[in-house]
Amino acid sequence: MFGFGGVPKFMGEKETSHCFPLNGNFDEPEISGVEGILKHYKQILPRVHMAGPTFFSSIMDIFMDFAVEGRELRTYYVLLILTDGEIHDMPETKRLIVEASKLPCSIIIVGVGNEEFDKMEELDADEKILRDDKGRAAKRDIVQFVKFKEAVARGNLAEEVLKEVPTQVCRYMEMINFLPKALEADMTKIEANIEEQRNLKTEDGQQDQTGGKDESTAIYERVAKPKKKKLDTLATEQNY
Repeated sequence: MFGFGGVPKFMGEKETSHCFPLNGNFDEPEISGVEGILKHYKQILPRVHMAGPTFFSSIMDIFMDFAVEGRELRTYYVLLILTDGEIHDMPETKRLIVEASKLPCSIIIVGVGNEEFDKMEELDADEKILRDDKGRAAKRDIVQFVKFKEAVARGNLAEEVLKEVPTQVCRYMEMINFLPKALEADMTKIEANIEEQRNLKTEDGQQDQTGGKDESTAIYERVAKPKKKKLDTLATEQNY
């Protein structure tokens, strides 16, 4: 878990940093679980002085290192960025997103505050494919941008944040020609189960004294007929 666009005083820093671990450990920046994330965020936030400009590229560099490893580990990564302003390194961010579109990853950006977030919507690239300043196109759409206030007002924040991830995962798998393994039916087990069910049915039929009647007639006389008789009796008593 990383912070950006602030002075991490808890780490003894005095200059604005565009990528710092919230647990203060660059070697092991991972924080376990949602509760752990919220705990660290609340503890560290008062000890970080917010400062501009806003750069995404440093965070993207770190994230892409994880995603590169993901190709070997068969792991898909999702980067969640919370931001309250426009970014000031748009060309570099576009270049990195184009590169990241080849990797097993997605990027979710949540805009907090009252900014217009035009650049975030451009990175989302729902209308047209994202290209960097050299004209290179992303291999696939990997960015989802959500305005926090609007999603909360609609009551669908979780849905909006995650709704494009399944498609993005599938597009990546298609891109690398990764096909799901077909499940082969074990006919021996299937036939054994069928035979077992037949035997159980035969045993049940022997226990039920149906008097040579077909199954539907036997069920009617055993279950439905007594209920009908009881209802008829109740009706007669009420009429009386």
